[in-house]
This record gives sequence, structure tokens and C-alpha cells, in this order.
Amino acid sequence: MQEAYKAEQHKVTVERLEIGSLILTVLSGEDGLVLKDGRSEKPKRLIIVGVDKDNRVCYGSVLVNTDMNPRANYSDEYLTAQYLLSQENYPEFLRYDSFADCGMLFTIPIEKLLKGKYYGKLTKDDLHNLFDILETTETLSTKEKKRFGIRRR
Repeated sequence: MQEAYKAEQHKVTVERLEIGSLILTVLSGEDGLVLKDGRSEKPKRLIIVGVDKDNRVCYGSVLVNTDMNPRANYSDEYLTAQYLLSQENYPEFLRYDSFADCGMLFTIPIEKLLKGKYYGKLTKDDLHNLFDILETTETLSTKEKKRFGIRRR
């Protein structure tokens, strides 16, 4: 009974695919993920920053990583595009304090997201701060920001 309840709580539905949703799904190189060690796919945590339900595509998702993206070591622009998420705010979603990488956006088909697990939404403060970074980062072009609906408020 409890397993069925948990499965229902984590079920990804089209209605749950909204800005700020926390999703765990399997991504591959086709999704733009750079894989090492000969793997063809990997479970990844992500935050949705835009959805086009008509075209069945998640427009704009940022990946969540345990460690900061290595590019942050070499570029101030990339360093300032990393947002720290506290594990205590998302105990089911994160095992450790982790970083949302706002330096790159990924387009993920909704069908792939529907196969994942839903873990709720970002807090209002984290969502606001994440969008502040997305709107001001120099790692994303103006064209990318427009495409993914990221605008200065």
C-alpha cells in the first residue's frame, strides 16, 4: 500500500511539468549530456525552467550536479552561473548540497520526462534566485534566453 502511494507521489504527469519542477530522469548523449566511462545514459536530476506542452518539449531545464560544473574552475562567467541548492530543503531529491548549473540549458522531450520521477518544486526563493542567474548570465545568448522564455522581470 505504501509503495503504491509513493509511486503515485513521484509520478510525472503533464500537469506537474511546470517551471520549478524537480525531476529525476535518465538522459543520454542525444539529450546533450556528455557521458564518460563508456556509458550511453545516466540518471540526472533537473529543474524545469520552461515547457512547450503543444510541441511536447521541455524548453529549458538545468541539470543538478553534486559538484560544480568543471567549467566553473576556468571561467568566471561559468562560476557565477552555478546555484547552490541546500539538501535540507529537498531531502527526497538531493543526497547532498548540490549545484544547479545555469550555464547551459537542455531541451528534453516530454515523453522522456514522463518516464522519470517527480520530486516537487523549488522553493520560491530558490526559483527567484535561479531565474536571476539565468537572466543575467553571460553563458547563455539572448537568443537562447528568448527561446526558453527567460526574461528580466
